Amino acid sequence: MKLCDLHCDTLTECRKKGEGIARATGHISLERAACLEEWAQVFAVFVPDTLRGRDAANECDRTLDFYDAQREELARHCTPILALENANALNGDLSRLEELARRGVRLVTLTWNGANELGFGARCDPERGLTEFGKLCVRRMWELGMVPDVSHLNEAGFWDVAGMGGRMVASHSCCAALQPHGRNLSDAQIEAVIAAGGLIGLALYPEFLGGAGAAADAARHLRHIIALGGADRAALGSDFDGCTLHPSLAGIEKMPALDEELAELGFSEEIRRKFFWENGANFFGIPAL
Repeated sequence: MKLCDLHCDTLTECRKKGEGIARATGHISLERAACLEEWAQVFAVFVPDTLRGRDAANECDRTLDFYDAQREELARHCTPILALENANALNGDLSRLEELARRGVRLVTLTWNGANELGFGARCDPERGLTEFGKLCVRRMWELGMVPDVSHLNEAGFWDVAGMGGRMVASHSCCAALQPHGRNLSDAQIEAVIAAGGLIGLALYPEFLGGAGAAADAARHLRHIIALGGADRAALGSDFDGCTLHPSLAGIEKMPALDEELAELGFSEEIRRKFFWENGANFFGIPAL
């Protein structure tokens, strides 16, 4: 199968463990991904809320250096796409976006769960939106060909981005109508991402999916996104190496089996192909082999 996944924390986990991605022991390794016909992976450069200012920027740069050391090997196995997860790494400096764009960052998660210079995350006051600096950053991202990621924003921040009229993604979230959670999206938010020509990356985290967090639960959320008009906007946003997953989904090598289970649950080959590959590949402009 072909797979385009919108979010993993593999870079952070591998750097923490001191291991390369080729034979990593977490959810993703190049060896285990060999089961895929074609693979595009968004690798997040995660910066925790506990770091601010220069410390946050340095943490980001260290992970980018770790990525650069493996870039050629990664590129032989997949199409790697870089994302910044938490724009506290900008250190309040708009020009940092240009530097990050030069280093290959294409998605920027504006906040994590707390507050930073751009705005307020999912665990903050839901009525406090983007700061003026945050709005400047979003506009500059679009100018640089980058895309803001709204997955960790609070509701007011989400609607601030939506009201600015450009593309956005929610790289790893699920449907609040099925599983009420501060990190999941309401139907109105899902429809706004669809209207913006963005992507909704369906996370496999059991707390977002509800139930056992297995294939049947992922299927419920995918059906719901499709029912809201998202057949061409739904993608996988696994959150590999960023959370504990149901054993049946805990690894990139499990995705062919998930594809088979979705087929058994009534999803057509066309819908599955769009979800696992085409929607993401079209969004990122990945040419067909």
